[in-house]
Amino acid sequence: MKKIARNVLFFSITLIMISNLPLNGQETKKMNIKFVDYFFENASPVNWYMQGDTAMRISVMYDYERESINRQATHWHFKLIADPGTPVKLIFTNLDNIWNGRPGSDNPKPGVACFLSYDKINWEGILTTRLPGPKAEFYVEFIMKGSEVYIARMPPYTITDLENFKANISGNPLVKITNIGKTVEKRPLEIIQIGNQNAPHSVIIRVRAHSWETGGNWAVEGLINKYLSVSAGSKKWVDNLCFYIMPMAHKDGVARGMTRFNLKGKDLNRDWNQEPDSVLCPEKYAFEKFIAELIRKGRRPDFGIDFHNDSNGSISFGTHDKNDTIFMKNMQLFEKLMRKYTSFSEGVTSKWDTGSETGPLMSFSDGMMKKYGFEAIVYELNSNWIRGLKKIPLKDDYMKVGENLNQVFYEYFNNEIRPAREKKVR
Repeated sequence: MKKIARNVLFFSITLIMISNLPLNGQETKKMNIKFVDYFFENASPVNWYMQGDTAMRISVMYDYERESINRQATHWHFKLIADPGTPVKLIFTNLDNIWNGRPGSDNPKPGVACFLSYDKINWEGILTTRLPGPKAEFYVEFIMKGSEVYIARMPPYTITDLENFKANISGNPLVKITNIGKTVEKRPLEIIQIGNQNAPHSVIIRVRAHSWETGGNWAVEGLINKYLSVSAGSKKWVDNLCFYIMPMAHKDGVARGMTRFNLKGKDLNRDWNQEPDSVLCPEKYAFEKFIAELIRKGRRPDFGIDFHNDSNGSISFGTHDKNDTIFMKNMQLFEKLMRKYTSFSEGVTSKWDTGSETGPLMSFSDGMMKKYGFEAIVYELNSNWIRGLKKIPLKDDYMKVGENLNQVFYEYFNNEIRPAREKKVR
């Protein structure tokens, strides 16, 4: 009973606080919202209602995992229509996620980022404030600078953006774009190959396994643009590096404004210890089939990256034996180069092999090594705050990371210790 009373008290305090809080020192003014529009590409359906006259509650919709209690709502993207000068106070709610069977709501410091744009091109980041109480609810306020403002959890990157980017690079002789399969809703899946397939080193990259995580798309654009521009005047990278990039794994979710699970309820970054299901998980099936074909042709990748976004910004290597000194030295080298050339400033982690099976939660970095025999990482670009830059990340910050990954890999492959063990496909 004490817990219930405490929760009711927290909720009552929140209502009073938001309803009476002036905006930036101004007198409290009624919000005259004309419409909330979520009928466009990548927009997320939301429930919304006014809390009194001065604040709006935005209830985000969950994605649910198949045959699981897991759920996630992290993405929001909608357009707010109101008169210029209107003070806006928003409360984002319905964000109590369940990850891997456990509650896991986002609660970073200094706060969850939210992005505003009046032209869908230039985005401004502002930090929300988590409200007191047991539920994950975040508050943000601003003043309308125009009659329409787009509000998103991250700077959006849509299927249209990808198609425009592909059109811009497709005429370059160092670019090859190959369709490798289709999503649940039959959207085409592609691999963008950058460089010569006979280069001594290759990296395979996957982006947008979880549809809300746009940072990887901006990073890949930066990587590709820099590779092509430098290679036009120098053979340094093109003679050494080839990239195979799946730029948008969860296209259906990107189109529909979803967060995590595909349209059959499957997480594209799980179950790497199992054979992919071509019906329930065609996006992962196509990706693994492409890797297997590379290996069959004698072009096993040397390294893999799965780009994600979270509130920590860490790099995770796969599971290894504690006595694997070659792996330890290579991991330290990669971390050193990332800190030298990019804004990465968080931690590097790896799990140690205990001799037991990893189980169905095994992710990309484990899957690439255990199943296909090459090193890989999950790179969680921070979605809220780049500690090394002391700022909210914008698309240019992610693109800069991608640009400099070219040099990171160039130096890594020139200095790594090559594993003595023979790599075999299981």
